[in-house]
Amino acid sequence: MKNLLFMLSALTVFVACSKGGDDRLAEQANIEAKEQYEAQNQNQRFWAEKMENDLNKRKRFISGIEGEFFGEVEIQDILFNINAQFVSSIPIEFPSRFRTLDEINFELQNLNLNLYLKLENPRVMNSAVTCVIEGYRPNVKEGLINIISESWKNTFHLAVSETMEKLSAPLALGQARVLSDSVVKGEIENIDILDGVFESSVSSKKYTFKLRRQ
Repeated sequence: MKNLLFMLSALTVFVACSKGGDDRLAEQANIEAKEQYEAQNQNQRFWAEKMENDLNKRKRFISGIEGEFFGEVEIQDILFNINAQFVSSIPIEFPSRFRTLDEINFELQNLNLNLYLKLENPRVMNSAVTCVIEGYRPNVKEGLINIISESWKNTFHLAVSETMEKLSAPLALGQARVLSDSVVKGEIENIDILDGVFESSVSSKKYTFKLRRQ
């Protein structure tokens, strides 16, 4: 009888210990799951903030250059009018709330520039040559827009600028980089002047010009 009571007591203690051990294991597993979940959230927030920051730079640049520009370029002693229009491919907004990676990635993939360019000899009727490029991604870091298309035999190289004075190529590129950096940081809202280089498909000569916002 004593042996039976001893065995029952030992079994009760074993069951209680086992139950307590299971509870501790479950609690530990729950803590680890929460820590892993929080770590994943922190990682997602880190990448979301980085992607949003990169996206906002492109937004500010595109917003700063949107609009219509006019200028003239002299090609073989003939003065041509240039009309350039820049339009964002999607509406530009700066949400204040925290957004998901999918939301940000959608805009990263779809926020670009739609370009319209017209070159025309004002003295000759029906002489206009036009180029339309959709979904163009500008070089935000360098402040450059290179218009090259299979359907457009000529090429235009544009750089953001802050002066109508003629600059050397290295100076123009350096100024474009500095100005673009100010734009993407939100220090400057609009870009009003563009430096341009025109290259004809039938000549190796390069022609420089300036465009001003209208």
